This record gives sequence, structure tokens and C-alpha cells, in this order.
Amino acid sequence: MKRKNNLYEEICDIDNIINMNNMVCRHSKNKKKVNIFEKKKIEHIVNIKNRLESRNYIPNNFNIFMISDPRVRIIMNQTLEDKIINHLVSYHILNKVFENTFTNAMIATRKGKGIRYGVDLLKKYINKLKNDNFYILKLDIRKYFYNINQEILKNNISKKVKDKDVLNIICRIIESTNHEYIN
Repeated sequence: MKRKNNLYEEICDIDNIINMNNMVCRHSKNKKKVNIFEKKKIEHIVNIKNRLESRNYIPNNFNIFMISDPRVRIIMNQTLEDKIINHLVSYHILNKVFENTFTNAMIATRKGKGIRYGVDLLKKYINKLKNDNFYILKLDIRKYFYNINQEILKNNISKKVKDKDVLNIICRIIESTNHEYIN
């Protein structure tokens, strides 16, 4: 696979930042947080642009809390600025670099592969198997993302991405959970 170059400028583009801001705010479940954020929208967009252009982006600390519906879980929530940056990196960098390695069944954070696409794909598979016996397994792997070997992940990404600024921001996002306050 040919390595990708010059992707960092796409996440620094003001139009891309504004579009991602609008998308993240539109899809956020915490409308109160969004309303407060949107009151200073221009400030936040400029701040995101400056954080990215500095090439020294450091994610903010997570807001950590517990919920108990339907079971007790620890939730780690990012600031909206960090969510916007993560989506910029995912959409404008990771998807472009790894798109041709994904199967059709991998739908998360992919253009044109949203919930509707996933539901239609599931219906297709069920219809294909409806005359056969089949099983559906629903599971949740506890602390899945915390158990991924970060060094292997970063090494695999570095095989596809040549731009050092891109690698730096991806590594900082990956390592953002490696802090004492989280453990």
C-alpha cells in the first residue's frame, strides 16, 4: 500500500473544522453542553485551528463519571473541542488511509455507512440465511479499547502514514488515556 502524504493540512482547514463542529454538535446527546459550547462557537473554532496548527495538540483530560442504566459503567467523556479534533482525524486522515482495508460490514465513522446502511446490511444477511439455522451473538468486551496494545497499533499506523505531524496527532490521541487520573 502506498503511504499517504500531506493529510495534516486537511484537518487544519477552517471549512473542515466548521463542518465537523456542526456535525459533532448536531449529533451530540448532551444538548446542554452543546448550547454552552455554541455560544462561543467562533472562539472554539479558532482555538481548534490554533491547537492543530501549533502541531503540539494535547488532548484535554477526560470527564469521568459513572452511570447505572442498565448496568454500572464508567464513562469517559471528552470536551467537544477534542471530539471535533478526533472526528477530523478520523474522517480526513484515518478513513482515507485505511478505507481500502475495511470490509463492507465495518460501518463506524465511514462516509455513506451510517446506521441506515448497517440496518440494511443486517437485513440482507438475515434474509440470506433465513432458511438456515443461524445464531446471533450480542456481546460487549469489557475494557476492549484499554486492552489494545498501543505500540502495535501505532506501529501498524506508521506503516501506512508517512507524515510526521499526522503520526504525532494520532499517537497523542491514542495515548490520551494513559494518565494517572484515569487508572
